[in-house]
Amino acid sequence: MSQLKPKQIILHCGLHKTGSTYLQRNFKSKRETLLSHGILYIGPTTFKKQFRHLWKHLQWEKSKTEPSQRLTEQTLKALMQEAGPTPDRIHTIFVSFEAIFGTLRAGLIQKNRKKNSNCENKLGLYRYSKRRIKRLMRWLECTLGTEEIDWTICFASRHRVDFIRSCHIQLIKEGHEITNLSNEEFTQTSNFSYADPSKLIDELSSLKKNRKINILPFSYDHNSDRSDPTIYLNNFINLVLPEQAEQIRSTLISETNSKNLHKNINPGISERGLDIARQARPLFTKQEWKLFRKFLEKNFIKSI
Repeated sequence: MSQLKPKQIILHCGLHKTGSTYLQRNFKSKRETLLSHGILYIGPTTFKKQFRHLWKHLQWEKSKTEPSQRLTEQTLKALMQEAGPTPDRIHTIFVSFEAIFGTLRAGLIQKNRKKNSNCENKLGLYRYSKRRIKRLMRWLECTLGTEEIDWTICFASRHRVDFIRSCHIQLIKEGHEITNLSNEEFTQTSNFSYADPSKLIDELSSLKKNRKINILPFSYDHNSDRSDPTIYLNNFINLVLPEQAEQIRSTLISETNSKNLHKNINPGISERGLDIARQARPLFTKQEWKLFRKFLEKNFIKSI
């Protein structure tokens, strides 16, 4: 039997454009210290690379498909590697990844959409959040060999206008085929109804029937201060890890030499930068655009 027997699993599902990257960088930088406190942190890069079979299952498989023994064994092996030499000390698995609910591209862009085997190909940001969460939970339960897990599903929300505009800018920065749309046109043609916090809560609440689940929405606007990012990190720790907050706070925030503490990881770009992006996009290949995006983010940062 596995030595890894966490009491709780926390799923931080974004939302997109709510400071998730800033939080993730800081948690990742203190990953080893978190392990010493019994918390196994798994961020987006680790999830996609070390748990690629789980990531594939989350995206493409049907909700009723049972994970095979071979694939759950692969996931358990990856978990054990991430847990280090004392997996029996792990009481909390903390997964932070915006794409758990869905990706911006899959939810908002029609062109060149892949036809999924699970038929989850209709537009609408986070339309399939409940199905995706259910698949992820079931896979982890099968991997760990237990359903006796306390689940927390947490996500931040933003004022609707700011959220939609930030999603639009992010898609432009990523080089998707919407550079010709104004923000007003993007707002009118995109489906954000499934991203409404009350809608997400209603959808996810139906999963409580057979599991112990705490759904924890919180406001990005009320818990953050752009002039001091550490306020958001501190409030996030208090909200999501209240029992360990004092220890975790001293680990992540008190060490002022961390380069991630006061850094805006995924900056917005100015209107001038957006105009340049719209004009320049047809000139670059996808690979070239990645380099050009760095140029935009360095030279056309949106002022506070």
